[in-house]
Amino acid sequence: MGNIISFDENVFVDDDSLSLSNGLTDVLIDFLLLAGSELAESENQKMITVFLAEKQQTKIGIGNVGFDIITMPWQIHTFDTDKAFLLKTISYARTISLQQSTWKILKYKPNLEHLMYALDGFEKLINRMSISDVNENNIKEWINEAEKDDPIYCGFPKCSKHGIMLSMFGCKFCNDGL
Repeated sequence: MGNIISFDENVFVDDDSLSLSNGLTDVLIDFLLLAGSELAESENQKMITVFLAEKQQTKIGIGNVGFDIITMPWQIHTFDTDKAFLLKTISYARTISLQQSTWKILKYKPNLEHLMYALDGFEKLINRMSISDVNENNIKEWINEAEKDDPIYCGFPKCSKHGIMLSMFGCKFCNDGL
C-alpha cells in the first residue's frame, strides 16, 4: 500500500506525484509539522499546518493520508504568502532533519536520503501551484467539516509536550507514541 501526494486528482505514470511508503509518509509529515508549527504566523499558515497535522495514519488508517496539493486550504488573498510559507517550511524541515535535538523529539533519526527525496518531491508540487489553481471552495468545505472544538476554532493550540499544532485528532506525535 502507501500514499500518493499529487498536484491534483489526475495521477498518471511518470507525473510528479509522490508515491510514498506509509513509513516515509509519516516521516515527511512529521518534519513538515515540526517546521510548520514553529514557522506559522498567520491564521491561514496555521490552517495549512493543521491540514498537514490531520494526516495521521494512526487515526485515519495506513495508506489513507494521501492528498492533492490543490485541496489544501489555499486562499486567493493570502496565496503568495502561504506558498512562500510552505517553501520556507520545506527548507526548514531539511535543516532540522540534521539536528540531534529533532531526533530526540521524534525518537528516531530519519533516513536522510529518503526524507530529502520526499521533501524535494513535495517542494516540486508546491512550486507547481499557482493562484489560478486555488479553489476557495476547498477551504470552505474543510472548515465546514470541522467540529466546534476543532483547533481551527480554538486558537490553534499546540501540544504542551511536543510543541506541534494539534488537529481534530490531537497531537500526531502523542498519537504515534513518540
